[in-house]
Amino acid sequence: MQPPRRTVACALALFFGIGASAVPPTRTPSMKVTTIAAGGMHGMLLTRDGQLWAMGNDAYGQLCDGDTVAKRTPVQVLADVRAVAPGGQHSLVLRQDGSLWACGNNEFGQVGNGGTSTAGQPVKVMDGVVALAAGRAHSLAIKQDGSLWAFGRNTFGQLATADADNRSSPVKVMDGVRAASAGEAHSLILKHDGSLWSVGQNRNGQLGTGDRADRSQAVKIMEGVAQISAGAAHSLVRKTDGSAWAFGFDGGGQLGDGGNTNRNAPFPLRAGGIAAVGAGELHSLLLAQDGTVWAFGYNDSGRLGTGDAADRHAPVQVASGVAHIAAGGSHTLALRQDGSVWVAGSNGSGQIGLGQSVREARSFTRLALPGR
Repeated sequence: MQPPRRTVACALALFFGIGASAVPPTRTPSMKVTTIAAGGMHGMLLTRDGQLWAMGNDAYGQLCDGDTVAKRTPVQVLADVRAVAPGGQHSLVLRQDGSLWACGNNEFGQVGNGGTSTAGQPVKVMDGVVALAAGRAHSLAIKQDGSLWAFGRNTFGQLATADADNRSSPVKVMDGVRAASAGEAHSLILKHDGSLWSVGQNRNGQLGTGDRADRSQAVKIMEGVAQISAGAAHSLVRKTDGSAWAFGFDGGGQLGDGGNTNRNAPFPLRAGGIAAVGAGELHSLLLAQDGTVWAFGYNDSGRLGTGDAADRHAPVQVASGVAHIAAGGSHTLALRQDGSVWVAGSNGSGQIGLGQSVREARSFTRLALPGR
């Protein structure tokens, strides 16, 4: 089978007006992106002034724009937004006032509004929220008091409720929480004391417990942790010393150890110098403190940004001058230090925002933003 065809389109138009009483052209306000986020088949951009822009698959209304039409380029969908977490087919939005809103597929209650009907329009879920995480079909929210609330699918205990019952409304499951990350069917929980806890499916060792038994109650696995990221069935961790650790499924090399053998306990991937980690569905990213990005794992559609579609079982440098990274289902977003957004991977649903004609981008391509 021949590899998918890559199409690159670029257009530049300049308009000049000359006259005795010429009216200055209207300038589109510059879009200053501060946050990037990637879901299953959609992407989201958050600007400095709280505007939320979205692109990609919208079959369940997961772009929070009120319809179900895929967006091939970024469109503004909400304002007054502080943070966002796109999941498999739903999205969580944190407004400036601390209220949590959700939209999209709600089959398992992952929207958190008490029902299971699709939410094409954003619905308010709860107040007093400071952080959020969206998985394949479950959601996590952290309140100002450090309490962790969970809702959605719970087949493998990923909600940490000590059972396997789905929840369509938020339920409190833990205290003292600083951050959380949600995978396909597991959750990672970082407490204020730097301890890392995991819960949910563990078939591939993605909980890092040293075995492969599922957990419906969170278990402590590490200390000294600064940041976490859960993929479909693997996990990445950055410790306070700048080291990167990985565990779980390694079928495509997403653990970065040079092989493809699953690991059920954390192992050191990098000894130091790491500023951030990002786990996609089946690929992984490391952002080094010097601004370089290193990618590894499955590379279908060129999601690693290497210029080809060959999997990588060890980290390879793919970009530099980067401030933030985001790994999605089969795509990658990178926010450079100059404020530009670069994308790689599948554009089958418009998830990297390159328009109708571009099927995929195997090398990082600059995303056209209004006013830039």
